[in-house]
Parts: sequence; C-alpha cells; structure tokens
Amino acid sequence: MHIHELGHVVLFVKNLERSAHFYPDVLGFRALETPERMRGSVMAFSTGRTHHELLLIEVGEGARRRWPGRARGRGAGRGSAAGTC
Repeated sequence: MHIHELGHVVLFVKNLERSAHFYPDVLGFRALETPERMRGSVMAFSTGRTHHELLLIEVGEGARRRWPGRARGRGAGRGSAAGTC
C-alpha cells in the first residue's frame, strides 16, 4: 500500500520506535530529520507533497518528554486525527 496524499495529522503513540517502522515500511512514507532537541520524542513523515503530513509524538509513562496540554486528548476534534497506538 502506498499513500498518495494525507492532510496534516498528529498521532500520539506509546512507543515511538515501534510506530516509526510502520509508516515507511508499510505505507511508503519518508521519515524526515528530527531536530536534535526533539529526537526520541517526535518523528515527522512525508509523502513528498508538503514538508510533513504526519507527526508522531510519544506520550505515556515511558515517554522521554512531557507535552503540556496533552492531557485528556487536547487537540482532538479540531481538524486533526489523534489517537494512541
């Protein structure tokens, strides 16, 4: 399966490393370079149409970084798809 287009989507995931393999390997996304200060906490992906269409943010007890405002799914329902994988 190869994705041709996707709007800007942010997904909150419990395991960034595990989730990061799915998008390039199964859906054909290209992983983008992550700024050093955010490595291990977020990953961005693109199909090549825009800078990035997908952003994964690691959350939960094992997360390396805390995200203020993330509690209770803040941001969901405002044009973004949010869930925890």
